[in-house]
Amino acid sequence: MLEAAKFLVEHPPNLSPTEDEDMEFGLAALMSIVGPDWSVVEALAARRDEWEKEYEEIVDADISDDEKSDRMDDLGMAPVDSAAVAAALSIAQLGPEHDKAREAAEFLIEPGGGLPAPQAAVKAARALSEHFPDYENWPTVLAWMDYGRAFDRSGATHEFIAEMAESASDAVVRANARYFAAAALMVDLSRPGITPEKREDMRRSALAYATGLSLGVEDEAFARDLAREDESAPRTLAEMEATVLYGISHATVGGTVADETGWRLDGSEEKLTAFAGKVVLVDFWATWCGPCVGALPDLRELAAAYPEDRFEILAISVDDEVETVVEFMEDEPMPWAQWHVGDNSELVRTWQVRAYPTYVVVDADGTILGRSSRLTESKALIEQALSGTSSAGAEA
Repeated sequence: MLEAAKFLVEHPPNLSPTEDEDMEFGLAALMSIVGPDWSVVEALAARRDEWEKEYEEIVDADISDDEKSDRMDDLGMAPVDSAAVAAALSIAQLGPEHDKAREAAEFLIEPGGGLPAPQAAVKAARALSEHFPDYENWPTVLAWMDYGRAFDRSGATHEFIAEMAESASDAVVRANARYFAAAALMVDLSRPGITPEKREDMRRSALAYATGLSLGVEDEAFARDLAREDESAPRTLAEMEATVLYGISHATVGGTVADETGWRLDGSEEKLTAFAGKVVLVDFWATWCGPCVGALPDLRELAAAYPEDRFEILAISVDDEVETVVEFMEDEPMPWAQWHVGDNSELVRTWQVRAYPTYVVVDADGTILGRSSRLTESKALIEQALSGTSSAGAEA
């Protein structure tokens, strides 16, 4: 029975049309089997600590990229154990009855903790809200939940953050939640297949969350965005409000790009107006990104397929050092415009770039037609734009 319940929680995505219900059923079964056993949680935490130590050793090792790749393959993915998830959730839901309740909830919400059952993180957050009304770490918890939202197909994570954005009694917590709710909608409204009417509804909702979110708490620190923010560069809630408002208007499908500034590989400054009047494929990439590098042959074909006065590729590298890109291009020619901005740049933040590659198709008038991690979708939009048949947000 234990293994059957674990399978329901850990089975691969898209295996079943009822996978959300299957996961809920499996998690409930595991909780009844395992119970509030903290030792099970501790065992998984110890295994994760060991895995993370080995992972960092490989990353820092002075060895070739091929050797690192081989060692990473041998290491495998971070350990998961749905029985530990069930035990931690059982403890969290006991609240003050168990001295590890807060710790168990945080274990589930912190990135990686609630996987492979992301709904468990939401249940843990609700347990914190119910049992610990004076809980002081909500901004960080919301940042953790925002990071894990991409793994939650049920929508429960966004629903909880939206609830906090509306009802949290603490102004700083409410402001952080409003930011994350707005940023999530900003990402979602660029997904393909959304009707223009639905997209505009989402844009209005995003703007409603973002506008005035920092009122009264402008100078308070924003919860560090785990996917983007450098710990050494804290930002205020007022700054984050301005950032997300800018992104909703200028970095989403249907929006119009602003005259962004970047730096070419020789250090010279360049603005997006240099590409005005052309269809542009903006490619956020890095030399360490396997799919980015794997797409180079297709990008070379794409660059050669259309006249330069009508189409251009703008590659924006997020590598730490520009020299890394220059050296990479000695063996991998990339005969198109190149910028280097780094991973923690303002451009990456305002455009909410969270995965690589991220392709953004911009038409000759500066309207964003699509955002995707798949080049095939971008190619279709480019063809439509050049043939004069495109519309912002059309499904590729």
